[in-house]
This record gives sequence, C-alpha cells and structure tokens, in this order.
Amino acid sequence: MRFYEDLKAYYFSKNPETDAEERSLIMEQSREYVKEFVGDIFKPEDTAGASIKKYLPIALFGIAVVLLIIFSINKMVPALLFTFGGVFILFGIAFFLPGKKAQHPELPDTAKIPKAIPGAAAIAFGLGVIVPAAAAPTVGYAKSFVAGGATWFLLGGLFFIVYTVIEFVRFSKASKNTVQGKCIGYIKMVEGSNNSNSNSNIHHNRYYITGAPVFEYTLNGVTYQAFQENNMRTGKLTPYVGDIVELGVHPDDPYAVFYHRNTGAKIFAIALSVLVLAAGIFLACMVPTVNDNGGFVVNTMGGQTMLAKAKFDDKTIAKYLNTDYTIEYVTVTAAYDLDGSPVVELSNGKGLILKADEKDKYPVGTAVYVVKPVDGSAGLNFRAEEWEYAGSHEVIGLP
Repeated sequence: MRFYEDLKAYYFSKNPETDAEERSLIMEQSREYVKEFVGDIFKPEDTAGASIKKYLPIALFGIAVVLLIIFSINKMVPALLFTFGGVFILFGIAFFLPGKKAQHPELPDTAKIPKAIPGAAAIAFGLGVIVPAAAAPTVGYAKSFVAGGATWFLLGGLFFIVYTVIEFVRFSKASKNTVQGKCIGYIKMVEGSNNSNSNSNIHHNRYYITGAPVFEYTLNGVTYQAFQENNMRTGKLTPYVGDIVELGVHPDDPYAVFYHRNTGAKIFAIALSVLVLAAGIFLACMVPTVNDNGGFVVNTMGGQTMLAKAKFDDKTIAKYLNTDYTIEYVTVTAAYDLDGSPVVELSNGKGLILKADEKDKYPVGTAVYVVKPVDGSAGLNFRAEEWEYAGSHEVIGLP
C-alpha cells in the first residue's frame, strides 16, 4: 500500500521499538485523526446534490437503527428481522452503485479485494435473514432460525475461502516480480480491545501499538514508497532502517509490496474457513430434524415474546396419565386464596387448587387446557398462551 508521509491515520517512526514518549505521540495523533475523520464525514459537499448523496446513506443507517430499537422495544420480531436484513442488502447494493473513486488513502490491515465480493456477500447475508423470517410462519420458527444460521455460517466460510484465495494469488504473482528495497522506517497505529470481568463487572479498554516496515524501491525507473497490506505487528519491528531486502511487487499494482509471507495467518484463515463451513453444514443437516414442538421464544428489548407455542399431544399426556381422559378448553373467571392455598374458578363451573408457585400464572382471563382423567384422579393443566393441543382427542369448548 502506498505510504503517505503526511497522513495522520498512522504515525511514521524510524525506531523499531516504541518507547513511552513515542507511544504518547502516537495516541495523540490518532485522536486528532479520528476528530478530522468524523468532521470530514459530516462536512457538507460543494453542491447540494453531492451533499445529499453523501448524507443519504448516513441518514438511512440512522433511521434503520431507530427502527430496530422501536421494533425491539415493541416485540415486533418479524419487522426487526426484515429491517436488519434490509440494512445488509442496502449496503450490498451500495457496493455496486457507480460513483467517483474514494479520495481516502488505503489504510493498513484493509484487504484489496474486488468490491463486488463484499457487495454480494452483504446481499446474501441480508437474504439469509429475510428469507427465513418470511418463511417462518409456514415452515416453523425453529427450522427457519437454524436455516438462517446455516446460511450465515456457509456464506461466512465461503467468504473466508475466497478472501484467502485472492490473497494467495496476489502473493504468488508478486513473488515472481521481485525488487531490492530499503527499509526507511515504520508506520505505527493504535489498536484497542475491550476487556470485562463478569464477576466484578469491571470493564476496561486495552490499547497497544502495532506497526509495519515502510520500504523504498525502484521499479521501471520510478521510485515508490509502500508498506505491506495486512501486516501490522506488535513488538520490535524488522527489518531495521537501512536494511536492503528482497520484495515482491504485484505486476498490476506497483504499491502492492510483499515482504512477510504471513504463512501463519494464511493457515489460520484456512482453518477458520473450514471450521465455519463445518458449522454451517452441521446446522444445514439439522434443519429437517428441528420443529416448534417445544415452542419458540425470543428475547427483545421489550422482554420475551413467543413466536410459536409449544405443542402437546396424546404421547405427551401418556407420559403422565395411564387412563382415559377428557380435554376441555376453559378460562379463569376468578382467583383467590382458600385456607392459604391459591384457587381459581373456571368457566366450566369447576375449580383448580394451584401450587404456591403457580399463583401468578393464572390471573383472571387466562385460557387453559384442562386434561381430566375419567377416574377423577389428578390431571394436567396447559396454559393456552404457551401451549396448543396437537393430538386426536376432542377439545371441549375450543373456540
């Protein structure tokens, strides 16, 4: 990648190690760069049309975030999923829209891959959310959820594979086009991570400095200054300033220089791809076996919401009752304590004595499936808001 000496996105140094004073300078320059970058994002363009084109994606993203929060608070799960998937699709489409080339210089640890690949991946990820969400009422929520997860893992694995292949091809081409280059210094940047302790609820950010050597070399009579993409490292940097080393340069991009092979990173990327693909295949194989018989509940900002009721049938009842029974659909008409025990009266004129921990589960108006053995022994109760009957018995009073 091309080296810009006056770019504040990274700090230029000739010291392979970073002392406390230089670390402070790097941190300060990084803060200044962030301020300038944010200011540039919201800075109006020269024309109204250009400003609209610039601010429209930001406005749409902001609206999407607000909608996601509103839908989550109101437990509107389908709308939440459609909006979430739609954001991915819109960003994917944006990769294919024509426009002027970005004026921002390329930064370290950003991959040079055709923009059609991340665009197609974003659209596919979005469809991987929307299609299962749309099919859920028909095929089942659990099945759709697993299918959506399988889609994401498979797409993620394929994306990692494509990325690894592209990087391998770029390196292979560069390795056949070598030049002698001199290390003239190092670019250094601030990296950070968030650490938390679940036991003490203590959160803190850890910052560290990464860097990469900058090389100067001549190719076809032209002198270039560049650093290797995806090559930021911690600790003492090599080679040293003034060292002459052999570099590989991509024949189609004189600033695409390669010094480190990064074999470990490539092996890790391949292993991660295989692992993610394996997870996707496993989930895909699980799709035919899952169902909503156990119910399907999701957590939102507004609390839990049930998308599919759990099902009970004759086999379920047979686990607890060994005699014939009747099933009646009733509602609670009154609830009170009788001699210290919670009691409810039902719409069929009968009543139930509840356990102490069931008192708050049967307020007035609650619909209940009452499974009553014909011999008068203790039966079973299923709240209709959580359960639905899927067996062959007649349900008396079912609306």
